[in-house]
Amino acid sequence: MDKIVSLTKYNRKQHKQFYFFHLFHRGKTVKMLGVIAVVMFFLAMMNTFQKEPNIGTIIFSWIMFGLVLAMAPFLMISRVNNVVKQETTERKQATEKVEVTKIKFTRTYDTLSGKGVLTWTDIDIICETDLYYYIYLSDTNGLFIVKADIIEGSTQLFEKLAMANLRKDKKGRPFYKRYGQVKKRYKAEMKLKKLEMKGK
Repeated sequence: MDKIVSLTKYNRKQHKQFYFFHLFHRGKTVKMLGVIAVVMFFLAMMNTFQKEPNIGTIIFSWIMFGLVLAMAPFLMISRVNNVVKQETTERKQATEKVEVTKIKFTRTYDTLSGKGVLTWTDIDIICETDLYYYIYLSDTNGLFIVKADIIEGSTQLFEKLAMANLRKDKKGRPFYKRYGQVKKRYKAEMKLKKLEMKGK
C-alpha cells in the first residue's frame, strides 16, 4: 500500500516558519495592516498636496503612516513568539510521527499517549513550499510535514496521493497550492507539457 511516513523532532524554528507562513499567506492580520497602511499613505499624500496645506496635519499624517509601518513587523513577530511559547513542554520534547495513506492521516508523539486521525475530506487545503507541506484543516488550524524528514515514501508519492484524494474546486482542481521554487518548477513543467502537446 502507498504510504508516507515522516519523523520530526520538535524544532522551534520550523514552528515559527509555519506561523509566519500562515500570517503572510493564510491569515488576515497582514492583509488588514496592509489596508490600513495604504489608507494612511493616501491620507498623508492628500494632506501634503492639498491647495492650502497645513504643516501640522501633514506632519501628523506622515507620522501615523510611519507608525503603522513600524508596528506591523513588531506585531507579527510578537504574535508568532507568543504562539510558540504556548507549546507544551511535552510537545517540545517529542518526536512527531505522521503517516499518510490514500485513506487517512495518522499523527502520534513518542512522549504523548493517543493519536490523531483525520481523513482527506477533513483537509481544507495543502500548501507546498520548498521545505514543507502545510496541511490546513481550517483557516486557523493545521499541521506540517517536513520534506527532509520523510523516511518512507517520497515527495512525489505525497503529491500523487494529494492530487487523487484532496477535495476539488468547481473546476475539478485539488485544493493544493505551491510556493517558492516549487511553484516556479511546476509552472515550467506545465509550460513544457503544453509545448509537447502542441508538437504532437
